[in-house]
Formats: sequence, structure tokens, C-alpha cells
Amino acid sequence: MNENVKKTLNIIIEKFKSGDIPEAVAYSMFPLPDIPSYRWSLLNRTLMCLSGTMDGRTIYQWNGVNRYVKRGTKAFYIIVPFLKTVEADGTEIQFLSGFGCKPVFKMEDTTGDEIIYENLQLPDLPFLERAESWGISVKAVPGNFKYFGFYSPGKKEIALAKSQECVFFHELSHCAHHII
Repeated sequence: MNENVKKTLNIIIEKFKSGDIPEAVAYSMFPLPDIPSYRWSLLNRTLMCLSGTMDGRTIYQWNGVNRYVKRGTKAFYIIVPFLKTVEADGTEIQFLSGFGCKPVFKMEDTTGDEIIYENLQLPDLPFLERAESWGISVKAVPGNFKYFGFYSPGKKEIALAKSQECVFFHELSHCAHHII
């Protein structure tokens, strides 16, 4: 097995042991739209979240949006399939020949042009002080058309991708249930 693949898989195993996987999987289930990692596998998006970012790209993808990886930055690796094409009886057949790793970099480790993500402004929400009294922060996040918000017990935060009160109340109810 490729040494980088083995190291990357060992990271996943260690994160299972430490209990970090559930939160990373939760975040990776709903990636930001219109960024390359949106089309990555769940495993690779989980690796990205475990690396501490919601936007990871190859060096060429960053350069394509006029951002450049800072000198001395360490990449994290995603697992990529190796596909081979052979011709048999006049027909091209593609098959999986193995796996390798591709280095990708966190947005936080780049400089250059600003990346504009959807920026939602939250209204004054009723019961916002209740969430704050429970030690829960409430923030706006870019949505991806698959969710309107989420509650993260590990981070003690409610993230809202829609500004409607009903979404906030729904997530606040998850928080209350968790407290009880």
C-alpha cells in the first residue's frame, strides 16, 4: 500500500479513537457549494474537516482563483482513485487500479485575492439571549441548499444558513434537548 495512503488512513483511525469523527462527518455532510471540495467523497471532505478547514484545494486550484499557498505550509492529503483505460475488442474500458494521495491546502494557509462566500446577516432573533445564557454562540454560515442550519454540541454553537426565526427555533430546540 502507498505510504501516504497508509498515513492518511491512520489519521482516520486515530480520530475514531479520539472521538473527533462524529463532528467532522457532520460538517462534511453539508459542504459549501461552488467550491471544488463540494464534489469530493465523504471521506475526503471528512479529512478536510479534520484538518480544520471547510475549503481545501490543490495548489493549482488555489492559483486559479489568484490565491497562493504560504511558504512552509504543510499539505493535508486526500485519497484519490487511480483509473486506467484499456482497449478490449475495440471498446475502451476503464477500471480502478488502486489509490493514491493528493496534497491539498487549507484556505487559511493561502494569501491573495479574497474568496467571497455567501454572507448571511442574521436579524435580531427572539430567544437569542437564551442561547447565550446556555453558553451557545449563534452565527451565520453559508448554506448549500441541503440544510438551513445546525447545532454543534461539541463547539457549543448554532450555525444558521437561513435567517428565518423558525430555523433558529428548530436549532435551539436541539440545543435544549441536548441540555436535558
